[in-house]
Amino acid sequence: MATDGKKDLHVLIVGAGTSGLLTAQGLKKASISFTIFESETTSTYQTRPREWGMTLHWGSTHIASCLPPELVERFHEAYADPSQAPDAATGLPIRNGKTGELIMEMKAEKPYRVSRKKMRNLFKEGIDVQYGKQVERASVGEDGKVKVEFEDGSTATGDVLVGCDGAKSRVRESIVGTEAAKLTDVPVSMFNFPYKFDAELASRIRQQNHLFTTSIHPDHGTMFWLSIQDVPDPSKPETWTFQILQSWIDDTVPPSTDLSTFEGRLAFFKKRSAEWAEPWRSAGLAVKEGTQIPLDKGTYWGRASKWDNRAGRMTLCGDAAHPMTPHRGQGLNNALQDASNFVSALLKVQIGGQSLQQAVQEYDDEVLERGTLEMSISLKQTLFIHNWETLMQSPMVKIGMHQAKKEDASEA
Repeated sequence: MATDGKKDLHVLIVGAGTSGLLTAQGLKKASISFTIFESETTSTYQTRPREWGMTLHWGSTHIASCLPPELVERFHEAYADPSQAPDAATGLPIRNGKTGELIMEMKAEKPYRVSRKKMRNLFKEGIDVQYGKQVERASVGEDGKVKVEFEDGSTATGDVLVGCDGAKSRVRESIVGTEAAKLTDVPVSMFNFPYKFDAELASRIRQQNHLFTTSIHPDHGTMFWLSIQDVPDPSKPETWTFQILQSWIDDTVPPSTDLSTFEGRLAFFKKRSAEWAEPWRSAGLAVKEGTQIPLDKGTYWGRASKWDNRAGRMTLCGDAAHPMTPHRGQGLNNALQDASNFVSALLKVQIGGQSLQQAVQEYDDEVLERGTLEMSISLKQTLFIHNWETLMQSPMVKIGMHQAKKEDASEA
């Protein structure tokens, strides 16, 4: 969409997820022209069966710089539980999955659980998204303009392209090439799905912590996470939706286990859940037969290195720039900083007179340094917490959920 103000730059945003929409809001607030594209259709964008929550903590400081004041005031609408108090939790409790004993609390800066869907819908207000636009390729022509070609045969041209299109970014492929853009597999797999329980069990789960609780089983290092996903009526626990996540190192799975089918996954999930202390045992065993549990692999961008941004014309943001494993809760927070920093970079061009090449290169350098640091620390967290022998040497013990600093690379 075109906005009022100077027309010196027109930005193409690929991806209407959290980072793409916050970037759009920031550009709109700065009167910088943009168009935002989303690969999903108007229908699938709202009806995706995969829904999950995210942990917001230090990244919240970057939201107000991009959102208009009226949306900042309504940000509580994106919370998994909009009725929660600001001091509902100080961190994530980690328990022994076999005994239920509290091991430690992973500290965080005013943590909240936010709904991916609610946050996208809030950030999307006032933004004209072009749906059904799957990128085929992107390039910079001899005229210095960025051209994006979509699978439906349409094209778009602008001055700057920012790929906010997630971990499997097509824009990243166009910038660094297909091979260099590939994700690196981590020997960790996970179940991640939403579920509702009866009122008694739902209340019992939240008694441990208002937002989330997790546990590590000492016998095989499996992590079992429970967090609140949606609270339509605080007085009716049976209406609450929880996020269930169970993850493990691949070689801890017995060879006879079949994870290729929904039936096999549910059987494995229930068998593992039966070994747990409460409330994880009851939560796992309460999942009904026929529930279709997705299976995900842990990945990150292990090939990340300085990319050619075509004189500032093509860059990345959010998971497209630094896809990471989820066990330190850093993906959303880094994406929010990316969006805010990208908007600030373009303001230096449009208002400050800095060259596009310099402004975007400075943005890229910071994103790459911060992103590769966090990808490495999150990877260490993922590998260490799934092994009882290394659990207490993991980053969560030393630095919690706080934003990583350079010195943390050696300490974590």
